Amino acid sequence: MTLQELRRKQKLTQDEVAKLADSTKTYIYLLEKGKRNPSDSMKIKLANIYNVKPIDIFLAIQQTKC
Repeated sequence: MTLQELRRKQKLTQDEVAKLADSTKTYIYLLEKGKRNPSDSMKIKLANIYNVKPIDIFLAIQQTKC
């Protein structure tokens, strides 16, 4: 499952995730496209937002890059 799929599963927009993660929509977009690598603290924030374990975020990042 990709980052975008995790976000959509929670029925969140990129704007909503950006606000919850104290980030920007552009950064969330770039993460979802595999053009940026999130810090460990951002991975934890995303895991909390998407209600998954941090390892799931790591795996989604890897899936996004494929």
